Amino acid sequence: MTFVPLEIIHNLLLGLKPISQLIQQYHLTGINSDSRKVQEVFEMYSRFESILGKDVLEIGPGQTLEVLETALTKGAVSCTAVDVLKYVTDNEATRKQINYIIYDGQRLPFHSGQFDCVWSHTAFEHVRDPATTVAECFRVLRAGGHLVALIDLGDHSYYGVQPPQPLKLFDCLRYPEWLWNLMKWNRSSYTNRLRKSEWMRLFTEAGFAIEHQESAVSHLIAEALPSLSYLHCYSYDDAVTCVLILWLKKPRT
Repeated sequence: MTFVPLEIIHNLLLGLKPISQLIQQYHLTGINSDSRKVQEVFEMYSRFESILGKDVLEIGPGQTLEVLETALTKGAVSCTAVDVLKYVTDNEATRKQINYIIYDGQRLPFHSGQFDCVWSHTAFEHVRDPATTVAECFRVLRAGGHLVALIDLGDHSYYGVQPPQPLKLFDCLRYPEWLWNLMKWNRSSYTNRLRKSEWMRLFTEAGFAIEHQESAVSHLIAEALPSLSYLHCYSYDDAVTCVLILWLKKPRT
């Protein structure tokens, strides 16, 4: 069982810059440069559209610039990575021919209509202002451009915990927003807790056309749903969907 006061103390400590910088050295993110996963993610991004001749932006790649490296070998004109924390050195990014930019998590530091593709793999669930991030993705895309995103809807606090606790997959939804922020705001395990329908609404309200979507469901959560009262306020789809993959387009008109 989560001890809330301890979670709050940990969160407050991580708000101190020297501590957060120390912890960041040991923080693994995303696919951690695993070559097999790099190929899987690139194939997901480019499944419906060639990146030949495209300007590509990836949001929140963490330590892994290899997906963008692959895009360059497949004919992308330019590849840019943007993140809120610096996980790779400028020298490494330059060697890989990636434009590597650190920003504040709000307005993307790019001109409107600068990119043909915006990509994100397990990063959107961590953003502190989802509506702004979605609107900014729309802004920096050219008309006819695409956004591809894989969004992990689980509570990342329990990933890697041993023994596994699969019924805690959506444990983050137990708490009111103010308490969740007190517990997690400064932590890498923070998730914004948006459900599938909420993400779909944000993207469509920003102006995106949904060209294709895929979802993964937790069958264990589905079976246990009658006893998980904190999920009863959600639709069935929102209560059991754990991964959302979207291929979105910025309309030409």
